[in-house]
Amino acid sequence: MKYHIEKQGMDVVISFRQLGGEAEAVIDAIGRCRQGAANCASGECMKIADMETCVNGDELAVRLSPRDDAALSVAGLGECLKYQLPRKTGA
Repeated sequence: MKYHIEKQGMDVVISFRQLGGEAEAVIDAIGRCRQGAANCASGECMKIADMETCVNGDELAVRLSPRDDAALSVAGLGECLKYQLPRKTGA
């Protein structure tokens, strides 16, 4: 699994490819991060207001929108993903 994180306006989009059937595991991991935001290593999870996902075969796009009083950091979300995603990933 590979992923790329980019800022699009105020939102951050994380594009995953070569998922190997792990789309649901990735979505669940990001969801767990949002729910357990207080335990997030980077603190970025506490800034997420909304999450949209789009699965297309072996690819997944996750759009994260910040709370009105926050801005999301690509670097911070990258740190978060290192801890939350299934271990078979590579950036």
